[in-house]
Amino acid sequence: MTPPALAAERKPVDDLPVSPLEYAHQKYFVQKVKVGEDFVGVPRLDAFVALCADKRVLHVGCVDWPITDLKRSLHLQLDAHCQLDGFDIHGEAFALMQPHLKGRLYSDWADVTGEYDTVLVPEVMEHVPDVQGFLKSLDAVGAQQYILTVPDAYSCFRRHFDYNAGAQTFVEVVHPDHNCWYTPYTLSNVIRKYTPWQIDGMFFFNGMSLLVACSRPAAE
Repeated sequence: MTPPALAAERKPVDDLPVSPLEYAHQKYFVQKVKVGEDFVGVPRLDAFVALCADKRVLHVGCVDWPITDLKRSLHLQLDAHCQLDGFDIHGEAFALMQPHLKGRLYSDWADVTGEYDTVLVPEVMEHVPDVQGFLKSLDAVGAQQYILTVPDAYSCFRRHFDYNAGAQTFVEVVHPDHNCWYTPYTLSNVIRKYTPWQIDGMFFFNGMSLLVACSRPAAE
């Protein structure tokens, strides 16, 4: 597949159709975010290959701990398509993966000194306890492009949440290590608050997630 034109001209958010929610709430609380459908129906691996092909890539969260499976490893699958290094705090899985890789694996940000075109961060940010510090570490890598995906509360609503009123019990289908759910607004909000990046596009992704593509603004 050909990656979407992430920085292409898009309709201004204020020109989007009006939602009934805008009449029901004070304007201060109504947030509108453009979310594209360019990746709807595109397999997860195909999308990442298209976005990373032939680039120097740092893959953050590369070991899928604690369910590391070499046969299903995204990192091993991407390794054939780009110049790939990996970062993960769970260095105990490196011995299993390294013999199958051409690039390096890191577990300390201080050791990441290479130059990268793209930093890929798939389904990681919902795990981290300090989002501001995590984004600061990503930014310090100095890449031109950042691609992040997170589970989307809106996309997952019907299949992942249920409330049994009789039992007064809320059922939530979620990885037990997750600290939060993101939405288009909260994802864009933390990126704008804690990084200097420009958001080039946000997209529904993989049937349950959001993909956001960001770039480092050109130096003035």
